[in-house]
Amino acid sequence: MKKSEKIVKQICQVINQKGLHARAAAQIVTLSNQYQSELTLTHKNKSACGLSLIKLLTLDAPLGSNISISIEGIDAEHASQAINRLFINGFGELDK
Repeated sequence: MKKSEKIVKQICQVINQKGLHARAAAQIVTLSNQYQSELTLTHKNKSACGLSLIKLLTLDAPLGSNISISIEGIDAEHASQAINRLFINGFGELDK
């Protein structure tokens, strides 16, 4: 790891009714593609790269799941804030 790179770790809770399903996972992939940092999401004993839709779906994370997120890279802080917003906003699926 270069001196300018950082590692940020956080835990986010799945609060949308459908859990981490295809549309939500696609949003994570889209977000991951916007940053140089590498995002890794872990639920229970399974991990997935934030760039892999299929791997994200295998996390099997329903409503209420806690997802550990590790972000490594030069823009890790910004990526961390962005993915946190995705989870807090329920991937745009919360009832208004």
